[in-house]
Amino acid sequence: MKFRTCLFLLLSIIASSVGAQPAVQTEDNLFWQPTVVLAYADFQSPSDADCVQVNEKYGLQLSATIQLRGIVDVPESHLSKKIKRRTGDDKGYLAPVFCKHCSCMLSEDSTELVVYQLLFDVAEMTARGARKELLETQDQLKINNVNATFFTTVKNKWDERMRGTWASIYQEVLIQQKEGAYAEWRSLVDEILADMQDYATQPDDIERFIAGEPIMEGYVQAETIIGDLEKE
Repeated sequence: MKFRTCLFLLLSIIASSVGAQPAVQTEDNLFWQPTVVLAYADFQSPSDADCVQVNEKYGLQLSATIQLRGIVDVPESHLSKKIKRRTGDDKGYLAPVFCKHCSCMLSEDSTELVVYQLLFDVAEMTARGARKELLETQDQLKINNVNATFFTTVKNKWDERMRGTWASIYQEVLIQQKEGAYAEWRSLVDEILADMQDYATQPDDIERFIAGEPIMEGYVQAETIIGDLEKE
């Protein structure tokens, strides 16, 4: 536990609240898509304080911030007390995001760059796992408010798995420099991504975060959703 706490400070990687597609970028963020490949130019933080700290302690050159963002929208009918039967399913959106202005670089290092690409792909892998679990829960329970009820619980669980995987990769590849570790992790993540292609991040996931408001007519952002059921 102590190691992981230090490691997350070291990484400065924060977990917060398909087919070929063109890379989607905003001024601050790079959203995960199959065609996105991280480049040195994406590390645009105006401050190198995090990188200096990492370099002094571990001799590393890069520090990146990757987030798995999530949000829930509900049909307006769900908010009406006059309507006894709710119509339409709520919508949950997930998207892995690389924050360009939160990521710094002291000098180019090809090994660290591909590791951060791998961590970005791990974020997509866990987003797919969360989507799969939510859809299976909806099918099993036959409810149309699965996201308003279970989104936080499921996302938190997959966030934790994501951070644990990040810690293992960082430790084995960059700290221990274990022979063959990167290739093994790269192969495993690629295999899982291929197996879960049906749950990939879609353009509407990305569009929702860029728009900053519901993208479906008749929907509003849920003001409140149920918290983590496993911690209550």
